[in-house]
Amino acid sequence: MNVSEIMVNIVQMVTRDDSLDKAARIMKKYDIGCLLVGAEEGLEGVVTDRDLVCRGMASTQSVDNMTIADVMSPEPFWCLKDDTVNQAASIMEERQIRRLPVLDHDQRVVGIVSLGDICTHAPHELAGELIEEVSKPEHTFLAETA
Repeated sequence: MNVSEIMVNIVQMVTRDDSLDKAARIMKKYDIGCLLVGAEEGLEGVVTDRDLVCRGMASTQSVDNMTIADVMSPEPFWCLKDDTVNQAASIMEERQIRRLPVLDHDQRVVGIVSLGDICTHAPHELAGELIEEVSKPEHTFLAETA
């Protein structure tokens, strides 16, 4: 099965110069936690609800003066629309990410695939392995206290 068969092909995007407030309003409106940064012609980054909080609200800067460029993850990992679901899952496992932008062969954004998309369409073994790998704590000291 290819990524194009399970991805969401309607993606909300913002630009590097947009405000954090704009991003938060889009996330609330569409009940999503991730926006792609750039335009359909090119992917420049990803910004998540966690980025808005941890890199924005928790920053020493005033969020009123910050832009998406200040909090986004630049150079995001991505997959191609004709990659297999297993290939996408491998990228997500290796990089511990829950959402993966999907590009076409011209590097244009055509969708996004999430952990949930894969888990609802993939065999249970792959879904379980993916959830386990993506959910591993980044900092081992946090895992030891849980």
